[in-house]
Amino acid sequence: MNKIEQWDSMYPSSAFMITSDRDSFAWPHSAGYCSVYAYSFGDSTIELPNKTIELEAGQFCSFFVKAKAPKFTVSDELFIVIRLGYKCQNIQGDVEDQGRLTYIDGCSDSILVYPPRLGDPSLNFLYFPKHIDQSYHTHPSIRLGCIISGEGMSDYYDSTGKLCQMTLTPGSMFCLEENQNHRFRTDGREMRLVVYHPDGDFGPTDHNHLMKNRTYLSK
Repeated sequence: MNKIEQWDSMYPSSAFMITSDRDSFAWPHSAGYCSVYAYSFGDSTIELPNKTIELEAGQFCSFFVKAKAPKFTVSDELFIVIRLGYKCQNIQGDVEDQGRLTYIDGCSDSILVYPPRLGDPSLNFLYFPKHIDQSYHTHPSIRLGCIISGEGMSDYYDSTGKLCQMTLTPGSMFCLEENQNHRFRTDGREMRLVVYHPDGDFGPTDHNHLMKNRTYLSK
C-alpha cells in the first residue's frame, strides 16, 4: 500500500493506493467526518454503514464518511483521496477515453466529481495524447493524482530548486506541492490520469446556478 500524506496542507488531504492485500491498509485514525474520492482499477466493494458501493474497473466515485471507517474489498487496486472536514455528494460514474474540455498544450480534461458550490473540491480526468511536451506551470494548491493508463514522465522542481524526473505508469501516484513548477510529457503512448483538486474558482453559487438561471418570473 502506497500513500501520500498531506494532512498539514491548506486543505488537509491524503492519497492511498489500496491493493488486494486488505491488511496493508489501515484507515487513518483522524479521518472521521471526511470525504473520499476514488478510482478503481478492478472490481471493488466499499461498505458504508448505510450503503454499499460496487465499482467496476474504470469507474470513480465520491462518498461521505462519518465516524465509522469504510470496509474495502478490491480485486486489483483502488486509488482513494481522503479530504478532512468536508461533506461531498455521493457520486459514481465511468471515466471516458478522452476529456470533454480543452487543456493546455493539446491535452483535454473532464470534471468527474463537480464542486457542489463555488470553491469546493473536485475530482478530474486528464488526457495526454502521444508526443506531448507540456509547458511548465504551477497551481496554488496541492494536487493528488494517479496514472490510470498509458505512460509518460513528470518533470518538476523540488524545494531546493533541483530539477527532478519521475517515470509514470499505471498505478503511479503523485503529489504536486503548492506552487510547484512542473510539467508532464508523453512519447509514443497516450497517458490518462485522475487528479483531485482540494479547491477551485469554479462552481455554482446561490445567485448563479442552473436552476435559477433562465428562470423568469411571470408578471
